[in-house]
Amino acid sequence: MRDFKLIILSTIALFLSVMNVTAQDSIQVNESQLDTFAVSILTCTPGEELYAKFGHTAILVRDNVRQNNIVFNYGCFNYNSDNFMYKFLLGQTDYILGAEDLENFMYRYSYMGNGVTEQTLNLSREETNKLVNLLFDNLRPENQEYRYNWLYDNCTERARDIIEKAVDGNVDYAAKTKDTTVRKMLNKCLENDVWSSFGINLILGEEIDNEADKRIQMFIPDVYRAEVDEAYIVRSDGRKEKLISSKRIILDETNCFEKASMVTSPLAVAILLLIISAILLGFEMKTRRYCAPFDVSLHLIQGFAGIIVSFLFFFSEHPAVDSNWLVILFNPIAIIYSIWIIYCCQKKKKNYLAYANVSVIVTFCIIMIVCQQTYSHAMYIVVAILLIRSISQIRFISK
Repeated sequence: MRDFKLIILSTIALFLSVMNVTAQDSIQVNESQLDTFAVSILTCTPGEELYAKFGHTAILVRDNVRQNNIVFNYGCFNYNSDNFMYKFLLGQTDYILGAEDLENFMYRYSYMGNGVTEQTLNLSREETNKLVNLLFDNLRPENQEYRYNWLYDNCTERARDIIEKAVDGNVDYAAKTKDTTVRKMLNKCLENDVWSSFGINLILGEEIDNEADKRIQMFIPDVYRAEVDEAYIVRSDGRKEKLISSKRIILDETNCFEKASMVTSPLAVAILLLIISAILLGFEMKTRRYCAPFDVSLHLIQGFAGIIVSFLFFFSEHPAVDSNWLVILFNPIAIIYSIWIIYCCQKKKKNYLAYANVSVIVTFCIIMIVCQQTYSHAMYIVVAILLIRSISQIRFISK
């Protein structure tokens, strides 16, 4: 049951994990002297907490005259708003652009052990002024709110888009595009958090197994940081200028991440359950006694996980959750089926629904083979366990 709770936590925290969120402070700046500003991209390294596993991107506006340095952060939201968690699961969370002093920003990330890299933009005075004006315009109460999308419109992509809007020309991201998918990128970020990785793979479907182009890959802050390092501004006359004039680490990372233990990983737990299932099947064949409690527990866990998968599949606006083939196997019907097993055992009736159960599992096995969606290694073993137990249930109908 502890493992299932971890799945729930990873599911809920997935959409918080893409960007770190901060409180909004009110900063007053004299907009009449915009020509004193320099603008930088701040990239924060991943943190220990699940919501910070993917790092963070912000925009720093340095006032070289008044030393009034402001961090603009598209990752803020009001946690105390009405029905926040329900709206969050539905994908209807509205984020806002916040602003805070650089000192507060650095103190918070230093406390969490994150590193921060600053990349100074190589913009003309006019481009810098335009960018700062756009940021202040976004900061107005009527403009600062936007519908957050963890894959296609998150904090990093908002920062990228507003910088591109201020540039007089086009931004050419010259770095070689890697052949990868969003799922591979997510798993790479969570390689030291195997339960969160398992939870994410449980709720996200086939959409993230398509090859991700360069712009989609930039939803990860560190990918965007690497891209702007090699990016150019292409002027209307064909001239190319580096997008970044300088780069430096302004805060050293102090986090030390421990390598994930395979002993307590989802794969290890799944293998253990598979061994137990095989032993139970042998015991049942020898004693001709059906071990109903194990199957009831198994289908209850399957059903409760299915509540999350089904809710996201049918109701959420989050990307990729509505293309999840696992909804065939993980849905609330499994809870009803577990109650039916109890009823059949108490009334000494044959469980003819076992035929429907094994049909669903076999159908899903075929889908796993022919469809593009990728599953965790542990999920393949979970499906094998369900198949073994369904065969056992059918055996006791015929006997």
